Amino acid sequence: MDDWSAIVLAGGVGSRLQPLTTNCPKPMVPVANKPMIDYNLELLKNAGITGKIIIITRYLHQQIRDYFSQNDHFDDLDIILPRIDPLDTADAVRKASNYIDTDQFIVSMADIITNLSVSDFMEFHLKKKGIASITLKDIPYPRAFGVIMLNQNSRILLFLEKPHPEELGLAVLTFSKKETIHLQSNLVNTGIYAFKHGVLDILDTVHDLMDFGKHVFPYLAREYGIFGYVRNYYWMDAGNPQTYLYTNWDVLRRWAFPYFPKAAFEENSIWWSDPKVELAPGARIEPPAAIGSAVEVNKGTIIGSQTVLGDEVIIGENTSINSSVVWDHVKIGNNVNIKESVICNDVVIPSNSKLAPGTVIGPNIQAKKPLMTTKGQIIKDISTI
Repeated sequence: MDDWSAIVLAGGVGSRLQPLTTNCPKPMVPVANKPMIDYNLELLKNAGITGKIIIITRYLHQQIRDYFSQNDHFDDLDIILPRIDPLDTADAVRKASNYIDTDQFIVSMADIITNLSVSDFMEFHLKKKGIASITLKDIPYPRAFGVIMLNQNSRILLFLEKPHPEELGLAVLTFSKKETIHLQSNLVNTGIYAFKHGVLDILDTVHDLMDFGKHVFPYLAREYGIFGYVRNYYWMDAGNPQTYLYTNWDVLRRWAFPYFPKAAFEENSIWWSDPKVELAPGARIEPPAAIGSAVEVNKGTIIGSQTVLGDEVIIGENTSINSSVVWDHVKIGNNVNIKESVICNDVVIPSNSKLAPGTVIGPNIQAKKPLMTTKGQIIKDISTI
């Protein structure tokens, strides 16, 4: 669509995802061997957006810039990486406003995995003719989020950020007298927005609108007409090590279809980056799995289902790895047992180690003696082991 452009917010520190983001910006954290930002750009590409795509970076920004300068798989998109130092999400859009030259534009977070139909969302936004539209999704645990009130036309009447019971009761009484409402206490804002160009004038005029969820949307809901797009689609915010692990499993299980792991080819639900992976006698890989380049799996080792191995991973003999994510340049010894764990780049796991479910090992941890972790243990540096 020539009349659409997009802003991708890729500057977050990713503090909840530590230690995975110690040396890696959150949008570059790999899910099934593919950076999270790639999933986001594939969404926009599939929506037919042919205008500018402005990627706003801050934390470890040079890594993101280097990634795009060294790779050409998005060369058909008009990607711009301006030097901007925003104070918050809405401020990022405010400071990038001079790059937006289309009547409508999308704002997306670079650190989510979803198979939302952005093109359908864009059509919804145009049909409603509001100044803004927001993607929403039902979730099973509403207390972690705010409350959104919609009328029968999907117009958002009210935002409440994690309201107290008395606040919710007063809001229901107030709005129910005015019009029929559809109270949603289990909707999460999934981080993809559509705007008319005119919202940029509002951001330029009302300077205290800094964050979309806290400031912009409540203001627009009160002063203008904004709408909520509620559909059934896959969505995950891989914002902490546990949900990050879940996201990898989901992609391997094809829950994010049509978005898949990075691979040169797929066979029987195993995504291979390199057809020359060395599998010794008695070694096997159970689907679904994603296997990077220059991987070596030695005799008797079993790579269990829902496992991701990055590039240049060497695994010893009689080792078992199940439902885990292993990044690049990792050496794992003999007789090691790993379950539901995340291992970052440049790590050495000695022989006879045992990693309990929920273990996270940060980058550059090169242990000299066997590791015996407890459930949910996070190892951020060598001094803690």
